[in-house]
Amino acid sequence: MILLFGLLTVIFPPGYLTRLVPALGKVATNIHNKLGMTDPPPAETAAGEGNGDGSGEGIVTMMPITDRLTNSIPFAGRILPLPAGVWHPVMNVINGPHGEVLENILVRVQGHVVTGLIGAEGSIQPVPESAIAAIDTSCHDDRNFMSRVITAHPPAMECWFTAAVYPSSINRTAVIANRLKEEGFILPPVLLKTGWSYSTPAGDHNVNVETVTIFLNPVNTDSTRTLRSPQDWTKEMLPQQPAASDFVKRTDTWIAEWAQVMHDGFHSDMLATNAEERARLARDPAAPLPGQANPLD
Repeated sequence: MILLFGLLTVIFPPGYLTRLVPALGKVATNIHNKLGMTDPPPAETAAGEGNGDGSGEGIVTMMPITDRLTNSIPFAGRILPLPAGVWHPVMNVINGPHGEVLENILVRVQGHVVTGLIGAEGSIQPVPESAIAAIDTSCHDDRNFMSRVITAHPPAMECWFTAAVYPSSINRTAVIANRLKEEGFILPPVLLKTGWSYSTPAGDHNVNVETVTIFLNPVNTDSTRTLRSPQDWTKEMLPQQPAASDFVKRTDTWIAEWAQVMHDGFHSDMLATNAEERARLARDPAAPLPGQANPLD
């Protein structure tokens, strides 16, 4: 695990390291070029939810999707805990006028079915306090099934929520879907979106911030397999769909516990819970059972 962290840090060094050791950035760039991992920056937006048309900015790096990531990965100078199962990197994006924000897109599959998608964004250097406005809004959306705001005193803020979305409403949908299609994977017709956001003051009206959006496949279980219409997962219809309601409730319970693990990861304190406890908390409602086939293995 230490060797893997070291290798990932060399290939994708966080901003603070490249500022301290400029040569490390050149090494990473050379590796990216030799592996053919760097694409011209397409017009796309940050991960999360939006119009899905792929408009926006950012330096996009396509990742080797066959790489296997488990437990946690280094991210934006901190630690990003991963839910249960094997995750595969899809792309990295550097956003902001000075590359202040790093974005990672990861996917989890079972057979040829996508069971999870992660869009994580984190500041690698302090950003203006105004950056938390959009984050705070997502936790107060009336369409959410559940929202929980722990700290609501800007610039400090922590919250999480769950909601249903169409895959087409996820930003970078076209790029993500095409990349997955190349591997024979298709996004499900509906995804359950759960998100966690956290910001801490950094002085001079700046903040350090991280947002992790996790999209779970809610229609890959025996009880929900027939509920493939997005209308089955609206807030209004949920009381009429017991299986869907149960999946949402289990996700609400899961993210409330997993949020604390992500909080610890933000502070690089993965010793706050032991490995056995983290493994239990990591099992989201869409997680594949151990030993189930993964075509990327």
